[in-house]
Amino acid sequence: MMKNLLFSITLFCSVFTFGQHTKTENLIQLDSTWGKEVFPFPIGFAQNIKYKGVAEVRFPPEGWRTPEHTFFWSYTYVWSIHFDKKLTAKQLKSDLENYFDGLNDVRKDHNINQKANATIKKISKKKSTTFFEGNVATFDHFATNKRFVLNVKIESHFCKKEKKTVILFKFSPKEFSHEVWETLNKIELVYKVCSI
Repeated sequence: MMKNLLFSITLFCSVFTFGQHTKTENLIQLDSTWGKEVFPFPIGFAQNIKYKGVAEVRFPPEGWRTPEHTFFWSYTYVWSIHFDKKLTAKQLKSDLENYFDGLNDVRKDHNINQKANATIKKISKKKSTTFFEGNVATFDHFATNKRFVLNVKIESHFCKKEKKTVILFKFSPKEFSHEVWETLNKIELVYKVCSI
């Protein structure tokens, strides 16, 4: 238990430190009541994700680490990366598994029971934006120390001229029909997405 607590504190501090030393412009249209962390790729704890770029995580004003709260583990995340082709569901599955395995320090000889498994499917496409939905079965080191499933909605914006991709993730363990998604569904990227 103490080991898990120390790991969580170290991980939080390392992510927070990255955020403090990175350009902190807003990539997501949310007010300052939402917590914010910004950090560069490659991500310190997820080196298997080989992109270059920047990531911004936004946490709700309250409840993110409280299991009984509506907004428990409900948050949004954007990656602005140098990737000059359209992302597929297969690539997003791999990226999310690598991200959460890194978050939980999963290695071939460590925390194997916490290994993530994602299911992602393409839902629709509108011009240069592709929409995906799915889920990630992973481990919660921050509150419950148990496995759980995060539902996810993804918008992948392909910026052909800029040779980059901007991906907006929205996560929650609540089903897509739950009221928390009324808030999450309204979250948008800044205007002129390909310039961020």
